[in-house]
Amino acid sequence: MWVCSARRTGLAGLALVAALGACSHPRYYGDAEAALTTGDFFASQGHVAVYYPSEIALDCPGYVVGIETGERSALMRGSDLRVERLKPAGHSMLRLIDQLRDGRANGTAFHETDRVPFVSQVIRYRGRPQGDNNCALFSAYQGDGPALVPFCDGRPLPHIGHWPAYRGAFADSWTAIDALKRSLDADVVADRPTHIVVAMMGWRTTQEEAVRNFNSLMRAIRLAAPTDFRPLFVGITWTGPWSGRWFDPLLELVAYGNIADLADILGLTWVGVLTDDVLLPLSERVPVTWITHSFGARTATTATCIGPAIRRHAGPYTRPTGTIERVIGFQAAFSLKRFDPEQRYGYEDVHFPDDCDRARSIVLTASRYDQASKTIVWADFAGNHRYYRSFCRRYAGAQVSCAAVDDEGTIEGDHDPTAPLLYLDATRLIRFRAPGTDGGSHSDIFRPPAGRLLWSLMATPTARPPPPAR
Repeated sequence: MWVCSARRTGLAGLALVAALGACSHPRYYGDAEAALTTGDFFASQGHVAVYYPSEIALDCPGYVVGIETGERSALMRGSDLRVERLKPAGHSMLRLIDQLRDGRANGTAFHETDRVPFVSQVIRYRGRPQGDNNCALFSAYQGDGPALVPFCDGRPLPHIGHWPAYRGAFADSWTAIDALKRSLDADVVADRPTHIVVAMMGWRTTQEEAVRNFNSLMRAIRLAAPTDFRPLFVGITWTGPWSGRWFDPLLELVAYGNIADLADILGLTWVGVLTDDVLLPLSERVPVTWITHSFGARTATTATCIGPAIRRHAGPYTRPTGTIERVIGFQAAFSLKRFDPEQRYGYEDVHFPDDCDRARSIVLTASRYDQASKTIVWADFAGNHRYYRSFCRRYAGAQVSCAAVDDEGTIEGDHDPTAPLLYLDATRLIRFRAPGTDGGSHSDIFRPPAGRLLWSLMATPTARPPPPAR
């Protein structure tokens, strides 16, 4: 007999739903999820690491930064948001900046309601068995009981206070970035890493899958790297709307605009802040490499080449010196027209100011077997093999080097590994369908041959000089 029962009605289905709802139990961080508006099924996939500190965890020392979106009214006060219109980046970027500043008036069936990104967690991993000594530098997921991921210094950060009155998640994201910066600075002094590796995956990659992918990437690189390779790792996770796989390819068509915009907005907000405030300063001491996939490459290049539009304080902003050694984008979901300053009024008008001089080298791959964007015919993604052939016929030269990669991850033929843009035909490398993924071979980037390609790129010095101080 059910403890919670529903009376018989002619609408048995509704009665069952009501009964199940009445019998439901809150999650451990249910109050936090309700306050942050991150409690629905897909949104909750962006913070599963706070529930499973040893199961969903890096198996190497490093950090995971969780970025989520929540309702504007729940996350910020009016004074929390300062935005600068970055005019040189094109009209599409101005549209996104204005949308971030002013909000979206109404959600529709095919557009998300007015949500803004925030940093919800920064978790430090030691890479030890059973998650020994893993801890949170920052976590907005706090409750009345002990934290499932203990705080690194024993004190919760941020200081939430009373949940129903908390509206500081957006502004507290600056606190999260500061906490990460302090910890990474200390790591560089204490551990003297040889490289800083920053990774970000693409759309429909839940946090659990992203962490698994981070582990696979680092394992593949370690298999290829020498024994003195000592990386310092940072992984960024995000979960966008329309994260299910139920309606493909229709889902792709109606969701593409939202996801493309969100990927760029992340680069204009917290991923851009992390790049400016943390990675660029560190790059003057340790080489920094981005390893990204799909829409993660879109975010990373926006963050690196354009930078953040949000400001912590009023007044003029000076971007820090420093340079990202390489931005490596597997099957990147953005157009290389972004390197062209010509104004256009098609589906997007975006360009990278100053030839993206904050990255010494950008490396992108394309594969004939990638079918991730088969329905998005108007978007000339760099990961599309037809686009690779067309682009390289027109632009290969001093600034753009085009080459092929064999099935062992070796770049073939006459090419310039130090070119500002290295564009690779990876058809022989990226050719298998990874279990549980869509898009043909789109996600075939975690096998050992990909690690050999990554290590060869990381081990080859870049020749492009750093940008002048500004």
